[in-house]
Amino acid sequence: MARSAIKHALQRLKSHKVSLSAAPFYASLVVVVALAIFIGIFWAINEYQALQESIDNIRTTYEQQYRDRVKEEYDTVVDFIDFTRNQANITVEEDIRNRVQSAYTIASHLYSMYKDEQSDAEIRSMIAEILRPVRWYDERGYYFAGQTDTGIIDLFADEPFYEGKQSLQALDRQPSAVINDIIEIVTQKEAGIYRYNLIKPSFGNQVYSKICFVKHFQPLNWFIGAGIYSNDMENLNQANVLARIGQMKFGQGGEVFVFRFDGTIISHQNQQFVGRSIRSLTNAAGEQYGEMIWQASQSPPDQRYVIFHDGAPDSQSIPQKLCFVGPFQEWGWTIATSMHMNEMEELITNATLTYRRIAFKNVSTFLVLFTVAVALLLLVAFYYTIKIKQGFSLFTDFFRRAADAKVKIEKDDLAFSEFEDLSVLANRMVDDRIQKERLLHRDELRLDTLLRLGMMESFSLKDKYEFTLQRIVQVTRSEQGYLALVNRPQRHITIISHRWADGTKVYYGNKRHLSSSVEKAGLPGAAVHRKTAVICNDCSKTGREVLYPYQGEVRRHLDVPIYNSGVIVLVAGVCNNQDSYDNADIRQMTMVLEGMWLHILKTRSEKKMARLERRVIAVREAERSNIGRLLHDDLGSHLSGVELLVKALKRTLEKEKSIRDDQLESIRQLIVDATEKTRRLARGLYPVHIIENGLEAAIEELAVEIETLFSISCELSFNCTTEYSDNTTATHIYYIIREAAFNAAKHGRPDNIGITMHTEANLLSIKIIDNGTGFDTLSTRKGMGLHTMEYRAKAIGATLTFQSARMGTIVSVAKEIAH
Repeated sequence: MARSAIKHALQRLKSHKVSLSAAPFYASLVVVVALAIFIGIFWAINEYQALQESIDNIRTTYEQQYRDRVKEEYDTVVDFIDFTRNQANITVEEDIRNRVQSAYTIASHLYSMYKDEQSDAEIRSMIAEILRPVRWYDERGYYFAGQTDTGIIDLFADEPFYEGKQSLQALDRQPSAVINDIIEIVTQKEAGIYRYNLIKPSFGNQVYSKICFVKHFQPLNWFIGAGIYSNDMENLNQANVLARIGQMKFGQGGEVFVFRFDGTIISHQNQQFVGRSIRSLTNAAGEQYGEMIWQASQSPPDQRYVIFHDGAPDSQSIPQKLCFVGPFQEWGWTIATSMHMNEMEELITNATLTYRRIAFKNVSTFLVLFTVAVALLLLVAFYYTIKIKQGFSLFTDFFRRAADAKVKIEKDDLAFSEFEDLSVLANRMVDDRIQKERLLHRDELRLDTLLRLGMMESFSLKDKYEFTLQRIVQVTRSEQGYLALVNRPQRHITIISHRWADGTKVYYGNKRHLSSSVEKAGLPGAAVHRKTAVICNDCSKTGREVLYPYQGEVRRHLDVPIYNSGVIVLVAGVCNNQDSYDNADIRQMTMVLEGMWLHILKTRSEKKMARLERRVIAVREAERSNIGRLLHDDLGSHLSGVELLVKALKRTLEKEKSIRDDQLESIRQLIVDATEKTRRLARGLYPVHIIENGLEAAIEELAVEIETLFSISCELSFNCTTEYSDNTTATHIYYIIREAAFNAAKHGRPDNIGITMHTEANLLSIKIIDNGTGFDTLSTRKGMGLHTMEYRAKAIGATLTFQSARMGTIVSVAKEIAH
């Protein structure tokens, strides 16, 4: 019966590939049958002379196994602690690295927003105040930052004592060594991990081990770092390890407990022992096994095994335990592992009785038969081991190279059917990965195209069209592509860009071929006629290999129209993709083209708005000039004539000593005041004094006017060598200064107003400063005056900014000028 089963199994192995799940069964069948035959013979002929030696070997082997087991459990605990510490370090390093990257992103964003409005020092202060309250890792993590060129610490959230200083107090190092090391890391490597021991003055000069990650922020010559104290991390690791050790169990009654080098128990399955000294532990028989464990912990490594009893003295079988103790120096712990040895004694007793029963049998025949059985077993096992190893080697090599190469597994190299199924899945995984990488790359190209279009405001429309077309060809992996504009009646198409995949422009021998009617426009005309995207993946069916506007053979093509307000405005097409075009290609092209078209519409709207603003300001200036001229020439002249007549009448009455002399003087003074106010109003509306005397003289008159009207001190400072070729810029600057100064005098209640103008390199800088009450630049609603100031600044290409705190306001105007 057994021989027929073996023969049948061998025939199945030869007839077809053996299933991996069936191979262990067949091997087990052969082994079991062989062992069943040969072990029966073995037990019949075993030698009596090997009895005592076998018993001794069994005892020695089991005792060694228990020693190895408790030692192995000790090593497992130590490995677990090391692994936990390493994982915690990796997690903390990754966490602070991500935190620094987040802070770097915030700093980059704030810098890009305020670099033209605020100084580097103000931006640093802004970033520092944003990062200061940020905490993580149970309030243990914090940010710090400093200047790479001066070494000054601008932010140290956990210890503000060091802010404004150029050094950190570190153990066994110079005060400036830590900052110098950090600066060296960020200047040479841009970013890196740094460890050191920090002395905290606010905590009695205690020393704290630190780990931090720093990164260079070049725009502000700054380093930004995030740190955490290693002491806190170690305490948390110890707590986690003790909680895990308290749950560890193994073998029969196996347990792990921990005590410090001073003997205090800090972890034990019996919580009543926690906090006690290990030396105080005794069993029911009064045996001080705790003292034995303590002495073993102080002994050399080969003497750290302790055997003690853990039971009542009147019990029939007192449980015997084997314990191994070893230190963990980094944390000052002693780790002990112990387990019961009852199973060993029972196994030894049973094995001894068995050996005594069969000691009288001869073993020589067993050796021969057993050798044959083992040889057969090894032969079969070796055969399948080789086959399984080859299969696993193929998959191991495949997964090892799958990250970098797109290799596939050949089915002919596999011996088992399960491996063939796995190879199908693995090859499918490679195909899916290739497809997803292509889709991801296309999405990245599309997003990058839209982002770059947003930064191409200064480029011409032709450059934007050609750039967009080049990216569309790359996204669809095509050989060439074109862009064509469609006129509003939808009757005429013009090719505006046509390029190959390598960026080479497609030239037309006759420029008239770039423009044609929709009926004669080939592929773009067909897309306009159908009013939807056109896909053709097999042009051989059409009977035409060359299709307008392409040059050369066209195997497949895709043409997509783009709508604006219900009208087709643009058609884009590509051809000769390696694979067939599908709806995903249509979506990619549509999103890119719609994004480009929206960008073009936005750019045109902004230019149109700027032109309208300039026209509004010009019309307003013309009206102001007209009103000012009328006040100055007509009303001013009339008032002057009346004043002269009143003056002459007064002289006549003085000769007669009339009682109305004082009344006429009062009337004359009123007329003089009205004349002066009319002239001031005329100067405000029509700046003739700017045209005649220049900008500086006009501002000086403005200062006198402010002091006269508001009784406020007005200080001027000029260091400007610029001469203007026309009066437009000077007029706008004058009105900006006038509006800012009058607003400050009317609403800010200042004691002093300062006006400064100076040039540095090719930059004109103007500031109007007062020490009044100021205003909230965020919540205060802008009036007509502020809007007018912004329009004037924009009209001359200048930048206008407001800075206001509780005390005073600063209005700044900056304009680039030509030498």
